[in-house]
Amino acid sequence: MRIAAYCGTCVHAPENTLPALISGYTGGADLLDIGVQRTKDAHLVVHHGGRLDSLGGELETISAKTFDELRHLDFSAAFRPPNAGNFCYYHHRNHRLGLFRLSALLDLLPKDLELLMEMGVDSCPDSKGKEEFAAKVLHAILERDLVDRVVLCSKDLNILGSVRAEAPSVRFLFVGAGLNGEEMLDRIRGFDVQGVVTQLGSVTDARGRLTDFGRRLQDIHRQEGWRVGAALRPGPTPSRLTREAYEQLCVYSFIWSVAAESMIHVAPFVRKAVPMIEESFAGKKLDPDLFSLGYAKANPFCEVFQDDGVHVKIREYSSSLSEPSSDLLEKRVTILESKLMDTAKDWPFYSGGGLGVKEGIRGNFVAEVDYQVEHVGQATTLEMAVLNVDPGAHQAKPPSTFRHKDSFFDPHGAPPYAGIEHDEDDGYRVNWNLGTEYDNNQYGKPVGDGKTPRRGRLRLERRGPYFSGYYRNDVDAPDWVCVGVVRNDSLNEVVYLRCVGKRWRQEKEDNSGYYPILANEFIFSNLQITRYLP
Repeated sequence: MRIAAYCGTCVHAPENTLPALISGYTGGADLLDIGVQRTKDAHLVVHHGGRLDSLGGELETISAKTFDELRHLDFSAAFRPPNAGNFCYYHHRNHRLGLFRLSALLDLLPKDLELLMEMGVDSCPDSKGKEEFAAKVLHAILERDLVDRVVLCSKDLNILGSVRAEAPSVRFLFVGAGLNGEEMLDRIRGFDVQGVVTQLGSVTDARGRLTDFGRRLQDIHRQEGWRVGAALRPGPTPSRLTREAYEQLCVYSFIWSVAAESMIHVAPFVRKAVPMIEESFAGKKLDPDLFSLGYAKANPFCEVFQDDGVHVKIREYSSSLSEPSSDLLEKRVTILESKLMDTAKDWPFYSGGGLGVKEGIRGNFVAEVDYQVEHVGQATTLEMAVLNVDPGAHQAKPPSTFRHKDSFFDPHGAPPYAGIEHDEDDGYRVNWNLGTEYDNNQYGKPVGDGKTPRRGRLRLERRGPYFSGYYRNDVDAPDWVCVGVVRNDSLNEVVYLRCVGKRWRQEKEDNSGYYPILANEFIFSNLQITRYLP
């Protein structure tokens, strides 16, 4: 039995967007349950349901608009994680998550991931349109040789008939949304479907025991030899897959898949886990066999130590800063001094460091850590990330020479890497580097309220080359929010984890000077790393 991510991890990210879809995969899904609609100018886009009112307040259907007319839609505007209250996904006006093209998704998806793809009836006003829609969807699948990885489904038997006529080898299911059990069976009687899509609660109860309708489906699957079987989606009752129900559902061979809206909630009982590290960092004694503390730069303003958490304490910057001068020679010397610091990456006002895990993490994993920060503001950030190099020897004291600093302990340093960060006072974001140079660092768009929180928890998932970053806190997101995803093929099978923070001097956007150089303190605690087996 397959575990499907319904519209991706739609509890943790705007449904059908790239963060939701890829985080469904990194969370352990075998299958993505998505919808496909056709725009007025024949573009195929990923969305369950053809109406736009849930997205941008409009009452028209996707099929009534061209793709260009739909570009302004922002799925993130209406997204609310559970119990989040006054939550805003993006705070920046020019950031949005819009409709995703099916072609782009098919080209992007991992090769070990299947798709249950519902062809929307709203895209097809007449029989000719249904044939054209089915043909276009089939073309996208066939030209990529994805027949073995895609199962098509629809509420419209005419669309399924077009699929069967054009490509008999493609698997297809009837979607029984809005129909009771008898109505669904009456609708498909005499039509050679290969299974049905229905709600979890129509087939089993909360403990996973079959209903009368579930037993009927079991008998039909046995008698007619369905190639697929029943694909179960979340419903009002029960809405969340439980461990007890999952273990019972695995017994029934006619259930092809069961969907979850959150892979995080079901991972503890659907994935094979190997606990690797669970460390609170209580007390003052660090275990140097497991962890290293270290420094990003060699200056006297930072101290890293354990005291009921790993502290990165950065003192007030007390050295002098070059002030603007009217003297031409002094101005030239100041410019040269600045360029030399940039070349050496050895700025005196740049301080930071943190924690490194000495044991490499092999394969797929999830890592979580609690953090506290004294001040949130521009030119200060904290990060949990994985990279190819190990943290080296533990530095018990602040660095006395440049030989004691290590770019491993520099947020965004020692590329390539992939991570999740609390970015200044902008929010939370995924960050990554695919190369070897610091200048190649890349960052996702900030998500959530980064100005208010002083504490929270970060989560980083890996599956193959794909990474997903999450956060949660008591201010705007009590449940996990996926801030972004990235593919990084330059990371090894074995990677090393760091939890680090820093401050620096940052220019203001209007070139009127610099933001204050803040004293700060970051604290990391309750680190958990769990490996997942294939």
